[in-house]
Amino acid sequence: MPSGSWLPLENRLDRLKNHLREKAIEWGADLVGFAGVEDFERYPSTHRPPERARTVIVLAIWMEDPVLDLWLHLPAWRAWNKPSRAFEDEILRGVSLRLSLLLEREGYWAEPAPYEPGIYLKEAGVLAGLGVIGKNNLLITKEYGPRVRLRAVNTSVRLKPDPTVHFDYCGKCNRCIEFCPARAFRTEKYSREACLNYCQANLKQVSQYAVLWCMQCSDACPIGEDRRRTKVDNSSTPIRN
Repeated sequence: MPSGSWLPLENRLDRLKNHLREKAIEWGADLVGFAGVEDFERYPSTHRPPERARTVIVLAIWMEDPVLDLWLHLPAWRAWNKPSRAFEDEILRGVSLRLSLLLEREGYWAEPAPYEPGIYLKEAGVLAGLGVIGKNNLLITKEYGPRVRLRAVNTSVRLKPDPTVHFDYCGKCNRCIEFCPARAFRTEKYSREACLNYCQANLKQVSQYAVLWCMQCSDACPIGEDRRRTKVDNSSTPIRN
């Protein structure tokens, strides 16, 4: 991108922000948002951006096909407790690395945000204007509903934050609560433990190398469901612990 050094600083930063958004989408992201680090001060220190960061760039990818959410393992993954990876994470990892390199060529520090410990990605998506947290405890976007996965990049350049969304996508809808097989909302407050226990006990084995986690609360959401999307065969035999 031409530096445009003759432009006022604000204009140069606006150009950089637009360029980053365009390149992120070109490289595989579907949504891109920008948040200021000041908005993360409400969270514990272990879940804030690093001190040198001034902007958090949040990337989202649409889960157009469930294959993007396949968790890949070696056949003996349970016994060996080997880490796993999902296709969508590898796509977003590549986008975040390329954005970091682009920013460094522009003279700014940048690095992909780690997962653990790291910022709360769903909350970061809210702060970056990508959507709101729904009743299903997921980020709800106007374009894709909750059918997105997230990654973030921390950078030292101060870019203008995107406006946050103030809209109740859920309203009186309770489909996610009604469809949840884990009954993770039975106390009217999301139970991460109930959700996690059910998902781990009911993994759908696609092959000896890949499994799918439960996505019923996401699939049940009417927001964004009008987009064409490959469906999961729920007749697959789950793996039992």
